[in-house]
Amino acid sequence: MKLKDEILKLNAITEELLGIENLNQKKKTSELVLGRMVVCNILMDNKIKPAVLAKHYDKDRTNFYHYRKRHCNYLENPRIHPEYIKMYIEVHEEYIKRAKDARTLNNLERLDVLDQINTNIDELLLRKTEVLLALKTNN
Repeated sequence: MKLKDEILKLNAITEELLGIENLNQKKKTSELVLGRMVVCNILMDNKIKPAVLAKHYDKDRTNFYHYRKRHCNYLENPRIHPEYIKMYIEVHEEYIKRAKDARTLNNLERLDVLDQINTNIDELLLRKTEVLLALKTNN
């Protein structure tokens, strides 16, 4: 199980409930923004960093800070955007229902750390190869 897979699962649930084809588009229609906001806030509730989400959705991380601020406002006063609250609850409940393990959301943070470690290892291996090649050419 990887973080990317879990993001895709949440996207699929949201797309299904909103009746849209793909949540990960450059467009800013109200449905797409609502869907992205719901998915990202569920993930941020589980300690996934905005920088990770920005990388996945190919958006600036400040978008996700804005999503978080709006999420908090909507929770404080549900009358502001009842559609958001309804969608957030539906997606979260459906995700938990579909999860093989109820601890999946708690494991998302661990998956994020593992993904970061794997990326660092790949970068180190690439750097090692470059250094070895430089040493061979100098000898």
